[in-house]
Amino acid sequence: MADTCRITRECALKAPQPASVADGSPTFINHTFNTLTKAVDEALNLERDLSHALSWDPASTDIQDAAEAKWQDCLSLSGEIFTSPPASALDQPLQRMSMLLHFLIESTGPEEARRFQQLYFENQKLFTAEDGDCQALLQTGARQVNALIELSVVAEAQNFLPI
Repeated sequence: MADTCRITRECALKAPQPASVADGSPTFINHTFNTLTKAVDEALNLERDLSHALSWDPASTDIQDAAEAKWQDCLSLSGEIFTSPPASALDQPLQRMSMLLHFLIESTGPEEARRFQQLYFENQKLFTAEDGDCQALLQTGARQVNALIELSVVAEAQNFLPI
């Protein structure tokens, strides 16, 4: 019985980069970040709907439950992004933006949210990419950072309004 002799070394069979990077298709982080930005937009829209709903209206409980579920989806997606190994250099700014969005969603008030915004402005080079598609995703994330801070400020102001 003869053994088949392999003439190609094992290391030569493996691609130096994952297939998604080598063939130009989006990486896992890129794809998941795109999904995250859509989920954050949906959650922000649900929050806006909730702010216009009457608190005594039973229909508003469905909106509140949907908003909570969507925020949990956002936290889950952002967690997946910043725990995944980057497949390319373009994944790193997306991971940073994902982490920033995660911390803003979990922030406890406008002061904490503004500190995260300040960190973003001080380190803006870390949140940029030369690739146009990646930069567009990062700009969407930056818009959402501002929307989350605005939401935090409005929520804080509503807590101090007389009933």
